[in-house]
Amino acid sequence: YDREHRRLYLNSEIDESIIDSLTYMIMKYNRDDIGKPIEKRDAIILYINSPGGSVTDGFGLIDIMLASKTPVYTVNQGICYSMGFLIFLAGQNRYAMKNSTFLCHDGSSFAFGSMAKLKDRLEFETGQMEKHIMDYILSRTIISEKLYKKNYKTEWYMYPEEAKQYEVVTHIVGEDCDIEAII
Repeated sequence: YDREHRRLYLNSEIDESIIDSLTYMIMKYNRDDIGKPIEKRDAIILYINSPGGSVTDGFGLIDIMLASKTPVYTVNQGICYSMGFLIFLAGQNRYAMKNSTFLCHDGSSFAFGSMAKLKDRLEFETGQMEKHIMDYILSRTIISEKLYKKNYKTEWYMYPEEAKQYEVVTHIVGEDCDIEAII
């Protein structure tokens, strides 16, 4: 972390330990900014280079990012795959380096236990969780439900140019803005 300049880094697999640290820092900056007009707050920049990870832990971070009154910007430094992709979408401004990549897909299941519990878990993941993820992606982009349903069961990789067409990315560093926007 670069605490003084409000720079946070997610450069690993997503699990509860990294999410706890990031949510703590976002809440700390919001606490520091209480009483300061939103337009006068210095943005928090979250640099992401992650292969993904836990959906439930990741949505904990997404909830904090979306609730933050202090703006949170996201930067794809290399890869935003799977849950990293979903976290990236929570940024108010979303930056990508020219050669970074994104992956949107249906994810993996790590269900275990008795057969009845496996069935319950799979029903949850293929019902409620899939719909929750789809609704979230559609609310943060201009990806249509038809396009999402066509691609979500595949490994849908995107470079920044394609991601920008769907408003996944708001700025490509070196094209739409200079590096100063993210440092």
